[in-house]
Amino acid sequence: MRKTFFVLHKYTGLTLGLLVSLIGLTGSLLVFDHALDETLTPQTVTFKPSARPASYSEILTAAQATVPGNPTPTRLMTQRQPGSPHVVRFPTPEGAPGPIEVSVSPTDAEVLAVRGWGTSEYTMTWLYRLHYTLLAGKNGKTVVGFMGLLMMVFCITGAVLWWPKRKRAGKRDWKRAFSIARSGNRFRFYFDVHKVFGIYFLPLLLMISFSGVTLVFPTQVEAVVGSLFKVEPRPALPGSRAASGTPISPDRAVAIGEEVFPGGVLKRIYLPRNSEDSYGMTFRAEGEVWTNYGASFVRLDQYTGEVLLTQNVTEIPLGNKILRWQFPLHNGDALGIVGRWLVFVAGLVPALLFGTGLYLWWRKRQLRLKALQQREVVAPGLVTDT
Repeated sequence: MRKTFFVLHKYTGLTLGLLVSLIGLTGSLLVFDHALDETLTPQTVTFKPSARPASYSEILTAAQATVPGNPTPTRLMTQRQPGSPHVVRFPTPEGAPGPIEVSVSPTDAEVLAVRGWGTSEYTMTWLYRLHYTLLAGKNGKTVVGFMGLLMMVFCITGAVLWWPKRKRAGKRDWKRAFSIARSGNRFRFYFDVHKVFGIYFLPLLLMISFSGVTLVFPTQVEAVVGSLFKVEPRPALPGSRAASGTPISPDRAVAIGEEVFPGGVLKRIYLPRNSEDSYGMTFRAEGEVWTNYGASFVRLDQYTGEVLLTQNVTEIPLGNKILRWQFPLHNGDALGIVGRWLVFVAGLVPALLFGTGLYLWWRKRQLRLKALQQREVVAPGLVTDT
């Protein structure tokens, strides 16, 4: 069994390790995607002073006026932190890789940037496309999902191979299993680096891989989680009950939502897509441990403001909580700044493991070829490389 795991671990790593490394490296950068984006585009965090913050209606109106054709906005993402802009999203233009996003100053509704999501000019979203779909749409997304499953296989087979064998005295050398030798032997050093980093980061790599698989294959993972824990079906998003009328303003909708989640932090406003749709808002309700993610939500009638549906993520069944935790676990937000740095470093580990594994394979191959050549000199014609 151990030999089978070794062959599986080695050859899948050699053939697909580079792709897994690319996904890991881009994932590390995306842990701090918003902060990096604001660093790359400092104009989006340059605000004029104002006596009062701009209203959401003013934000949406200013953003809509800058987009060709004046399309109706689909959502507003509130500022990530003080000093960050609000971001308004519009439908995806034909042939474009993603929607249009407009960064707007929260102080005076000045438009700071208009960018196409997933384009090279919007660097961090381009990296997101590379990480999530390999720039290949739905097919690439599926490949990424299978790479997540493969990473879990790497973790399991690697743990089996790492497990120290019994010595003649019947004991296992646990100290050796968790340490890196400094004897000066390069092969041994790389072997220990591969082994030790792999085992120390095993829990994080499993967590990140599983959460990534959940994001790509949510239905399948929900079925698995539902077989172990109680999972309530996802509620259907209700439409507005009123047939017609004058829609309430986004600011009024937010005020109603804040009454539903007192003490909560508004994260997103989903605007009605047509005359029959409802307002939607996500909040980070009291008790939610993450910072940039809001998992609790409310839906309102766009004409009357009636609360049609609400869900507080702190009160849902365990299975649903497990599923809701996957995205903030994947990017480290659920564990705070320490968690983000841990996920950042963990994303670099597959590249380290691939590099050290590639060296070990190459070095063993060189030694084997050298031994065959020496044997050929001693007994020419009697040795073949099998």
